[in-house]
Amino acid sequence: MPRKTVKTCGNCAFWMKDECTYLNHARRGLLLKTDTACSDFKPAEKEERAESQADQLVGLALENAEELLHDNRQVPYIRLHRSDALANVRLRSREVKSWLAGLLWKTYGKAPNQEALGSALNVLEAQCQEGSIYKLYNRIAPGEDGSIWLDMADEKWRALHITKDGWEIVDNPPILFRRYSHQNAISEPVRGGDVNEILEFANIKNEGDRLLYIVTVITILVPEIPHVIVILFGPQGSGKTWALRVMRALADPSQLDLLNLPRRERELIQNLDHHWCSFYDNVGRVPEWCSNVFCRAVTGAGVSKRALYTDDEDVIYNYYRCVGLTDINIAAERGDMLQRAVLLGLQAIPKIQRKTEKAMKEAFEKAHPHILGAMLDVLAKAIRIYPTMKLDGLHRMADYVVWGCAITEALGIDKQDFLDAYEQNVINQNLEMVRASPISDALIKLMEDNPDGWKGTPSQLFAELEEKAKDLKISTRQKAWPKKPHILSRRLNELEPSLPSVGYEIHTRRTGKNRLILIHAVTSVTNDTSKHDLSDSSDGNDSTRESFSVNVKTLLRLTTNTQGECAICKTRGRMDWTFTKHNDEWGLLCGRCGLELEETLRR
Repeated sequence: MPRKTVKTCGNCAFWMKDECTYLNHARRGLLLKTDTACSDFKPAEKEERAESQADQLVGLALENAEELLHDNRQVPYIRLHRSDALANVRLRSREVKSWLAGLLWKTYGKAPNQEALGSALNVLEAQCQEGSIYKLYNRIAPGEDGSIWLDMADEKWRALHITKDGWEIVDNPPILFRRYSHQNAISEPVRGGDVNEILEFANIKNEGDRLLYIVTVITILVPEIPHVIVILFGPQGSGKTWALRVMRALADPSQLDLLNLPRRERELIQNLDHHWCSFYDNVGRVPEWCSNVFCRAVTGAGVSKRALYTDDEDVIYNYYRCVGLTDINIAAERGDMLQRAVLLGLQAIPKIQRKTEKAMKEAFEKAHPHILGAMLDVLAKAIRIYPTMKLDGLHRMADYVVWGCAITEALGIDKQDFLDAYEQNVINQNLEMVRASPISDALIKLMEDNPDGWKGTPSQLFAELEEKAKDLKISTRQKAWPKKPHILSRRLNELEPSLPSVGYEIHTRRTGKNRLILIHAVTSVTNDTSKHDLSDSSDGNDSTRESFSVNVKTLLRLTTNTQGECAICKTRGRMDWTFTKHNDEWGLLCGRCGLELEETLRR
């Protein structure tokens, strides 16, 4: 077989390219390249590589950005000049992509392709991770010496700075805040307002609840403390939505002022992360998983979720948030959520007092800057009072109570008024916890049959409660009813803190291998064995009032529109309270008589 003839070719710019006449020979190995210059074609020359669009975008970004940084979650941010101010913008946001595209068009007259944008953002993200790290906050941030920063979320990127000496608007605040697209700008506050004007937009009649409402609105502006869950309840047309909407508009205005309760934990976590005030309207029954997330959110516990479905990296959320709920009935049922809550009951608004939505909005928009200015004045005084606040004994939400006392004194009110109102709220929480449990009625019936107390094993208690449930026609097939003695023990552990509110205490102890449960009666605020006479009346025209002496075991504010006759003044109509005696008889009270009895019991 004849040997293939191999030719040589000089160093050519067209080597192995379509322009080469001998391309096929080169591919087949019949033409070899040498270092000598080619006689037929121009020698290859070293040319500089043209700058790609991605390189151009990176160069323009570095030239025009003020700073590249990342936050405590390793999320990259870029500081851009906006309206004579510096804005902190998430690097991967649509705004930054538009900004980069605009820079390229203005400089080179070219529109970037998606691949170039993606490559440029990858490089810039690496630059951000090498930059400074900042802890960024949503709407509210702590400052030095106990001061507070409030992001106004306006185009000028201004913030309110509240100190013990007062408050002011700062044009170029420190790097503190991250923003989200739903946020609205806070109205510029006006000095000299009256914080009590907020009550004109909240249909709350009870004096203690009115004070709790004002104090709670102001505590929303306090960062990095556990916040109470605001639960507004009452019949249709009682103004629950408006009362919650006003709180949101003053502290954290948003295009989404009230939210719908998500069905998935992932969505709820994102809601809480993006909203300083996560307020939900008409929630119905709060699921157990949702209650757990809310409890972690208001007390500052960490929450994690997967970054993407394509990897196993976690995003850690560690935040304090303010949560609010509305419903006809008290939305919370679990004890851990109720103990973190403030329960505010509302009554139906009479027809003669109703206003249109337009009239309410116009009135609030006019009053809004003055109310906010008054809130900031009170908060500045409270910052000054807070370090000196000393209390004997604290409830579970201790930070809220201490700040509440400081705010109350800043309002010019004795802090004991706040403590009394909150104490009554705690009593209502305990009563609600007992009411929500299906075993509580059977347990109370058991104790009525055993006035000297009960002692036995969990199995014996389980059997006796099932018998009482049959007598009371309580279904033991429902999901909430314990199916075994050890599950009953867990339910009793949940009820243990709240049972004293209805006059009982539970203790457990071990005797050898057996575990004993001891239940006995106690005296508490709502289990007062003395007789209370309400025959006195300061209203001389109240001729229908009669002497009322009763051994009161429980007194509970109603959450439904109940019609009947008041056991004290005998008037007929809407009843706002119910009470029970030690002989298990019960009765209804109107709003006025219920409040008087409540005050008498408290004394």
